[in-house]
Order: sequence, then C-alpha cells, then structure tokens
Amino acid sequence: MAKLFIDEFAGISNRFETLPLAFAIRQHHGHDIVLDWRELDSFSVADTARGKVRILARLGALRVRDCDRRLFDTLGGRKIILRSLNGPAELLDPIYLEAARKIRLAPHLAEEVRAAFAPLRGRPVVGVHIRYGDFELEDTNVYRVEREWPAVPVWWYAAAMAAIQRVQPDVAFFLSGTGDPGALPELRGFDTFTLGVNSHYAYKGESHGSRANPVADLFALACCPVILATPISGFSHWAANVLGPPTDCIVPLPGASRDDPRRALVRMYGARLPRWRATARNAAATLPLGADFAGLDLGRAANTRWL
Repeated sequence: MAKLFIDEFAGISNRFETLPLAFAIRQHHGHDIVLDWRELDSFSVADTARGKVRILARLGALRVRDCDRRLFDTLGGRKIILRSLNGPAELLDPIYLEAARKIRLAPHLAEEVRAAFAPLRGRPVVGVHIRYGDFELEDTNVYRVEREWPAVPVWWYAAAMAAIQRVQPDVAFFLSGTGDPGALPELRGFDTFTLGVNSHYAYKGESHGSRANPVADLFALACCPVILATPISGFSHWAANVLGPPTDCIVPLPGASRDDPRRALVRMYGARLPRWRATARNAAATLPLGADFAGLDLGRAANTRWL
C-alpha cells in the first residue's frame, strides 16, 4: 500500500487544510496517511497513522505542493509527501467538512475548554483571534492587505470590542492567538478571558509560539458564535468556518483606520481556505456592519456541546 506523509511544514491550521486532499487521495488511490505532527498528543485524526518522515520516507517520494486534477490523477501507487493546501474543487468541496470531523480534540483538553466557558453561565461571548508572529503590520494606523501576511492592528480589535460592548453590555471576550493576547494593554478595559492550559510546543520559536496550547485554543475559539477574526489566517478560518457549528466573523475592511475602523460580516461556513483568503484580499462576500451591528445576533453563548 502506498503511503502519503504530511510533515510539520506549516502551522497546525494549514496542516489541517491538507487533510481533505489527503483523504481524497486515499479514497481514489488507496494510500495510507501518515502524520508526523508532534501536536498529536493534543488531538487525533481518524483513519490516519502517526509516524516519522525520516530519510527512508523521503527517498523516492513525490513532493506535492500544488495539486491540480491532472497531477491528482497520476498519484496512484506513488509515495507522497503532501504540502498542498488546495486541490481539485470537485473532489475536495464535497468531503471538506467530512474530513474535518475526523479531527477530535483530546478528552482532557476538551474538558479544559468546557471549564473555560463554564463560569460564563450562558452569557454572550465573542471570540477574538489576534495573529502576529509572521503576520506583520505594514502601517500601524491603517489596515492594509498588500503584504502576503497582513496583521490587524490591536486598536481595530479594541474599537470593535468597544462597539460590541455598547450593543451587548454583558458580553465576555475570549482572547485567542499567538503570544499572550491577554497581556495586551489595549484590551485590559474589557471583560476578557483566555484558555488556562499552557502550550508545551516550543519548536516554532518565541515569535511564532503561543502561551496557550494552540490546538485547544483553536477548538475553544471554534466554540464562539461570533469571532473578531484575522483575515487571511487559516487559524481564524478553521475556527469559524470548519470546526464546530457555523460562526459569524467580523473582519476589518481594507483601509480601516483609527478614525474609521470599518468592519464587515463574513459568513462562509464550509468554504475552503482559498475562498476565505480571496475574500480577505478583495472584500468580496462581506456585508458592511454599522455601529448597531444590524443583522448580527451578539447575544449568543458559547457552544461546547460538539467537542
């Protein structure tokens, strides 16, 4: 049986994005899927095995970084190292959410996530995903998308949180992201909380790492019915559009400034990552939001029942 390997070529959400293509290859060509991911102590993926991509695995392997239908049809019987985040839409779209449901958070971490939301006792909650590390600010005063990985200024999150709090005074904000979002001084005036389980994964380095366990943090963010998201980010995408129930995303519009922190609503549950990223670049499929957040229910509690 031919083997398909996925190594730690990217962050956890981008590696998740390879799984639908891996399962499509398995379905059509019969490959065994082997994951060389150290985070597998935090979750499991049904119908895969854990292994190492050492020298013997690499010898003679086809490295797949971009997979169109022509390449896909030639993969039968070939050893593969998979690093492609995209593939034939006609094969991936129908199984995208099905593949995601194969990912299960470890039971002890699921309990940590439930415990984090339990003190709210049904209060409204909004998730906030702040992504830095290799996401960088081009302009600290204006949100721009010209960079490959544009970060969102903290003032935009603070402005959106203040606007939400005016409409929904009893809201609590779950802070997620790289580093320690709970330590950001701009967000200290709000009712915020973070996940209490620390990360033991240091291999990404300090600039790209997180205080919280990134897998548990992702699943916790996916429990939030509304997320202030980081456009482009696969982490925001998987939390909002793939894991758990559908989530409403509030994102900054390109050109948002301190004086005009414009924002929009994005709903694209079940869409794949390329569409999410295209929406962030061109503001397609977005609904501009006013100060009253008309059309958006901000009174919903977190949903942990799906964990």
